[in-house]
Formats: sequence, structure tokens, C-alpha cells
Amino acid sequence: MAVQPNQQFSMDPPTQQSFVRFFKSLPEKLETTIRFFNRSDYYTLHGSDALFAAQEVFKTTSVCKMIGAEPHKTEGVILNKSNFETFVRDLLLVKQYRVEVYVNQGSAKNQNWILEYKGSPGNLSHFEDILFGNNDIAVGVSVIAVKLGTEGKSRVVGLSCVDVVSTLISVVECQDNESFSNLESLIVTLAPKECLLIQGEGSYEFQTLKQVMERNNVMVTLRKKNEFASDSIINDLNTLIKFKKGQKQNAQSLPEVNLNLAMSATSALIKYLDLTSDEGHMNQFKLSQIEQSRYIKLDFAAIKALNIEPHIDTISNLHGNPAASVLTLLDKCRTAHGHRLIAQWVRQPLKDLSLIKERHDIVELLVQNNELRSILNDDYLKRIPDLQQLAKKLARKKSTLQDCYKIYLCVSHLPKMLEQLLSDGNVTALKAMITDPLKELIEDMDKFQQLVEQTVDLDAAEKGDFMVKPGFADDFKTLKDAMEEIEEIIQRQLNKAASDLCLEAGKTIKLESNQQFGYYFRVTLKEEKALRNKKHYTILDSNKAGVRFRNDKLNELNDDFIDARNKYLERQKDVITEIVGIAAGYSETVRTLSGVLACLDVLTAFASAAISANKVYVRPKMVPSEAGELCLSQVRHPCLEMQQGVDYIANDVDFKRDQCHFCIITGPNMGGKSTYIRSVGVTALMAHIGSFVPCDKATISLLDCILARVGADDSQLKGLSTFMVEMIETAAILKTATCNSLVIIDELGRGTSTYEGCGIAWSIAEHLARDIKSYCLFATHFHEITKLTEEIPTVKNQHVTALVEDNKLTLLYRVKPGICDQSFGLHVAKMANFPPEVIEFAKRKQAELENYQDVDFEGSDNPEKKRKIIQEGEVLISQFLTKCKALDQSLSDAEVENQVSLLKKDILSHKNPYIEALLAVS
Repeated sequence: MAVQPNQQFSMDPPTQQSFVRFFKSLPEKLETTIRFFNRSDYYTLHGSDALFAAQEVFKTTSVCKMIGAEPHKTEGVILNKSNFETFVRDLLLVKQYRVEVYVNQGSAKNQNWILEYKGSPGNLSHFEDILFGNNDIAVGVSVIAVKLGTEGKSRVVGLSCVDVVSTLISVVECQDNESFSNLESLIVTLAPKECLLIQGEGSYEFQTLKQVMERNNVMVTLRKKNEFASDSIINDLNTLIKFKKGQKQNAQSLPEVNLNLAMSATSALIKYLDLTSDEGHMNQFKLSQIEQSRYIKLDFAAIKALNIEPHIDTISNLHGNPAASVLTLLDKCRTAHGHRLIAQWVRQPLKDLSLIKERHDIVELLVQNNELRSILNDDYLKRIPDLQQLAKKLARKKSTLQDCYKIYLCVSHLPKMLEQLLSDGNVTALKAMITDPLKELIEDMDKFQQLVEQTVDLDAAEKGDFMVKPGFADDFKTLKDAMEEIEEIIQRQLNKAASDLCLEAGKTIKLESNQQFGYYFRVTLKEEKALRNKKHYTILDSNKAGVRFRNDKLNELNDDFIDARNKYLERQKDVITEIVGIAAGYSETVRTLSGVLACLDVLTAFASAAISANKVYVRPKMVPSEAGELCLSQVRHPCLEMQQGVDYIANDVDFKRDQCHFCIITGPNMGGKSTYIRSVGVTALMAHIGSFVPCDKATISLLDCILARVGADDSQLKGLSTFMVEMIETAAILKTATCNSLVIIDELGRGTSTYEGCGIAWSIAEHLARDIKSYCLFATHFHEITKLTEEIPTVKNQHVTALVEDNKLTLLYRVKPGICDQSFGLHVAKMANFPPEVIEFAKRKQAELENYQDVDFEGSDNPEKKRKIIQEGEVLISQFLTKCKALDQSLSDAEVENQVSLLKKDILSHKNPYIEALLAVS
């Protein structure tokens, strides 16, 4: 819990009244926009924002104070600078809220407040110092804009995506259907935080587009139509793009500018992010076209069903529970850019067999070489700062000496890491992806290293003091000598203070320094009593680490030291500007280095995840799509098996084109159907991103899509029922899936009547199995669908098993061939502690509704045989009824009875056990 605010509202009653009137006159805002008021020493929030902030920051609303008087009163809460920064970081990066900060341009009594700056999840430019100043942020930040158009009778989507951290503008135009399934796949791939749409469009098409964004947790921001005008786009791009050597220095020559809709979207983003007004963005961006064909298509339903990422509510605790999601399970990265890259990779499974195999080659090396993996994790990768952010600061000439020193330290460790990789990693893929580029980049950074060594005082930097080398100029040397002379006198004060306080110098009393206080003494809380009644000692502060204090002499010396140091810092400003200007030339090299090291970090994380699993993951054998195989031996769900107290039961999947590509799975609730089908989807995805997989053995043909419809999910806030969501997701599957897609469907058709739901589920299953021929796992409670195996030879039935002994249900979680021969719903209800009278009533209703389907007869203990006998019996009954209807209407009752008797004898002559059992019951 944050420390409760100790500041007071420094406003007299009239000023409070005046401020509250101003506050209530502000334009109405969304609940997801939080307004701060900058009061120099602290920040305040008011009204509903104050109550929200108090609960989020202090976990209680009791810290809120009422200011003003009737009729102008409102709640207020105070945040110090630290609380403000923490809260803003949480709002923008986790909760995905908007933030506005107001400042008063007049005196405290005059309410001349103006909006100083604002931010949103995709637009963090005004908050970069707060968010990224001294923090490595593992969350990617990008914003997209979408503009719709038509081409003939087809709908066309133009999309642009700007990532200011990686300084990349990505564009694409594609045709799409009415449910925007191609756009959704792009959103899954790009993972934007925010989307710009044209304001005022209220059409059904626009509403559908908005729902796609909301479903994918993308904040929608509406902008004016004229902001999407691309009149100035060429000039803007000429300002922003960094052209390659030898390339024509004009954006007009780039093929991407011919994508008119995408350029309109890019124009809106440039205006929204105000990119051209920041000199640091000039000639820093790359413009590229998004290659959709590179990645397996995923939709939000698949991301959610396969538990690929943690839920939005738990994202701030990404590493809290290693089994929370596939991403948290695999993300054992040691660098901030590694964390961002692995989050990108899990959304971008590859379709290129060669690239997948290269990743697997490197992971295999790191799995087998424990020493190399440990050294990378524990010695080298953890020392690497957020080079991507540092490269951005270099490019914008906003770097400090500390930033340059961080890069210097990082690069100085790389030759040893490279040597280790070269000696232990004789793998072609490692050479091509990591060691060769690393070798070149280390050489390219040699002059940067020399620059830092020649200009930065490395001894001072080791102590956390970042200054230009004293030998850089004569007056620097004079100032430095003065500082060192004062420091020598300060050092002698320790022994004097120790003697005066009867403490042991360097042990029970220490001399320390930091940027905030300068030099001071420190004793532990236990020794604090030695300071009591010592008037010539001044206590600075007290915390768990001890008590910090000074005596009069140290106060005087510290002031002299700080004065000398400030003169040094003032004198070095111009030199630092020059150093930073030279260092800016290395921004692209540092950015490239960041990419190589992030890749190594992610592949090392994959190896660490494979080794740390309950049972070591194996390398999947990846084969071309044409091979038509998806065979997993003893596949496990990687998240579930890591949970405490779970003894996971592994199962097999054996799909081969033209033999079996569609499995219908029946069995009791909680029997493991959903976990089984999810485990297959998760394993396929892990294989395609370059990870090892939780199996004993795996052969996987290259997939083009992983599509899912799993679980009922009401979206009533978005105006969608469970059944509508189900139908939308299933429609997207039917339009997208091919014979090379993996489709996972669980409990389809439950949102409507039983017979209608069964009919819909049957038709979808048949279409996927007969026409599309996807690899499909179809879990259902509609046992009628299991009859598909009689019509389509490539469909197989499987079931999860359970034992009933002494009226108790034991779930076995084993997947076996064939269909489930009984329903266990009542047993599950007992396990859920339903009242006995409810269970008994349910049994009676079941008997009535099943209409003799549960009668026992010879052969009914075998599900396949039972179904065949019932099917034959129902044909005979149908024939009997048809013949009865066809009897001559002129016959007398006795003649009719005689004819019916003969027809009955004919049916009984077939000796069908089902019919005989029915007659015995009746």
C-alpha cells in the first residue's frame, strides 16, 4: 500500500470555491479518462477521479477530502510525485486509460488552468520520462489507424501501425468480409493498444469494426475525418523516414505510398502522435508493408481459448504465476526487449519452415548445453539494459552520460559472450542469426567505446556519478582537484564522528553519499540511541536501512563539495551536448544490436522453459503442409501440468490426411475434453514460434491458421448474446479455415434449443470434415453427431472415460477410441453437492425425456454395437409405421387388427434386441 498523503490542500476557502467552479465547468469526459492537476510540489485529483485514485493507490477512500462549500463542493485527493508516476504508469500501460494533466498558468487564486499534456495507451510521448526514464518497460506500445473503402463490390481495409519505440511505420491494405476476420487477424498480430477511427460513422459496418477492437481490448479513439486526409503525407514521410544509402531521398518513390487508404490512416497517426513537431523523430522511422503471409492466422477467440496471454486484469503481475498463460510460462527472458519480443512472437507463429527450424536448432543447442544456457542467463543477458529505448534516446539526442555509460558497459561484456557462443555453439543457425551479426556490431561499436573512454570519468561512473573526464579541459582538472580535496577532508570526518559517538568506523557507523543528500553518516536503527542528546548532529531521515545524519562540520564540507560539483556539472553541459551529438550516430547500430540480443534472449527463454517443465519438452519434427500430418504422442497442456497438485494425464493425437483428420470427442463434463483439445492447439502454436513442445514425440505439418470456438462467453455489454458470439466466431472459422488449418471447437450449439443446436453443430462439423477437410477436434455433448463416422471415413470418434463404482464417479482423463456410452451429468451434479431431492427429480425427468433410449438389451454394453442395433431397430419401426399408414381405409377393425398383427410378426422375425427390449418395457 502507498504511503498516505501528508500534504494539505494549500487553498483558502474562496480559492477552493473558485477552483471547484472551474473544475465543474470542464467538458464532460469518459470514465476511462483521468484528470490530474499539477500543483508544483504535488498533484491532485477531484470528483470521481479522486475516489478512483484513492482506492487504487491507497486502497481506501478515507484519504479523500471535501473541498469547497455548497453548492460547489467536490472530493479531492493528493498524490506526491512518486505516487503520481506509479499511478500514471498503471493507468497507461496496464489499465489502458487516458490521462490528462492540467497546470495553472496564473497565481494560486486565479484559476487559469490549461491542459498541459495528455496521453493514451498508444500515445505515450508526453509521459516517456515517467514511464521509461529509469524503468525497463516490458510492454510493447503501438497505435493503429483504420480506414475503410471499396474496390468494386469488395470491402477494403487500410491499416497503418506506428511503434515509436522501434521507430517503425507498418502499413497494409486488404480485402475483408463483413465480420472483418482479416483485420482481426492483423490486430492479433500487431497487438496495438489503441485504434483511431473516423468520428461520426454510425453504420452497421462501423459498429462491427468497433466491436472487433473492443473484443481485442484495443482502446478506440474517434478522430475527425479531415485528419485522415493524406494531402501532406509525402512531406511528412520525407521528414520522418530514414532512407537507406543509395536510396532516392523521396517518399514518393516508395511502393507503400500507393496504398491510398493506408496512407490516409498513416496521416491520421502522424497528426495524433504529433510526430513531425519533435526534432528527435526526424529521419528516424522505417516504412514497411505488413506481410500477412509470413504468419499463421490467429483470431482473438484462439488467443483466448488457448490461454496464450494472461488476462488484462493480471497483466501487471506477468511473472507472478508461471502457469497463468503460455506467455508467462515461456517468458523467462532477462531483458526488457526480450520480454517485448516474446510477446510479439507468441502472436506471430511462423509459416516459414526454414525459419522455424533455425529457431529449433538454436533452442536444441541451448537445451543440450546446460553450461552455455546458464552462463547466458546468469552472467550476460541480465546485464543488458533496454537497448531499444536507449537507441531511441540516442537518435533524439536526449541521452545522458548515464545512458552512454549503460551502452558502454553492455557492449564491453559482449566480446566474452561472443567468445562463449563461438566455442560452445557450433550450429549454423546460431552463426547466421546471432554470432555473425554480433561480431559485426561489436566492431561497429568500437569507436563508440573509445568515445566513452575518452570523455566519461569511468571511476566516478562506477560510483553512480556521471561526469566528463577531468582531463578533458584544464578548468575541469582544477574543479575536480577541488572536489577530491574536499572529499579527503570528508573521509577524515568519519573517524572523528565514530570517536565522538563511541562507534566503530566503517562498521557500526558508515560514511555514504548519494545524489539527493550528498555526503552523510549512517548508523543502524539499533545504534540510533548514540545520537540522542547530541545537539551538533542533524538527522536527515530514518528508514529500515538505518538513520542518516550529519554533524556541523560535515554539513559545511558537504555544502562546499556540492557547490564545487555543481560548478563542474554546469561547465560540462556544452561538452555533454557535443558527446551526445556524436553518440547519436550510433543509434541505428544500438537498435540493431538490441534486436539480435532480444532474439538470443527469447530463444534462451524457450530452452529454459523446456528444461524447467515437469517433463522436458521435445523438439517437434516440422514437415511441409503437403505431408498432412499432425501426430502428437502423449501431449500435455503446458500450463496445467505446472500447477501444484496436478498429476497430468497425457494423451495422443494422430491426424493423417485422407485417413483421419477430424475427431469427435464425447464424454462427461470435467472429464478432460476441453483440456485435451486445447493442449493440441497450444502445442501446435508453440512449435510454430520456435519453442519445444510438451510431448514425448511430435510431427507437425505446417499450418496456415489456428482457429477456435471454445466455451460460452456472454458479451452483453457489447450487445451480443452467448449464442451470437458463438455464431460470429464459428462463421469466421468457416470463412477462414482450409485443409491446412487446425480448428478447435468445444460445446457448439448450446445457446439455443437442443434440436436446433444439434442441427447447427452437425452441419458445421460435416462441412469442416467433408468440404474443408481441416484438422479438427470437435468436443460435444450431442451424441447424435458421432454418427458422422458412418458417412465420412476420415472422421473418428473418441471419448474421455470415467468409472462409476458404488454410485461414485471417478474421472480418468484418458482419451480412448469410440463414443461415450452414457451421460454422467447427474454424477457431476452430485459432486457439486446438489440437494438429494433435486438429483432424484432430475433422474425421473431424465427417464421421461430419454424415451426408452437407455433400455438395456443384448449388445448394449458396447457403444458402437448398441448404436447399430438401435439404428436398425428404428429403420424397422419406421417401415412398420409406413405400412400401417398404407393399409386400406375400407378394412374393418378386425381386418386392420389382423394386418397389424402380421406386420408385427414380420418385424419380430428380424429378432432386433432393441425392439424386443422396447416391447418388454411397454
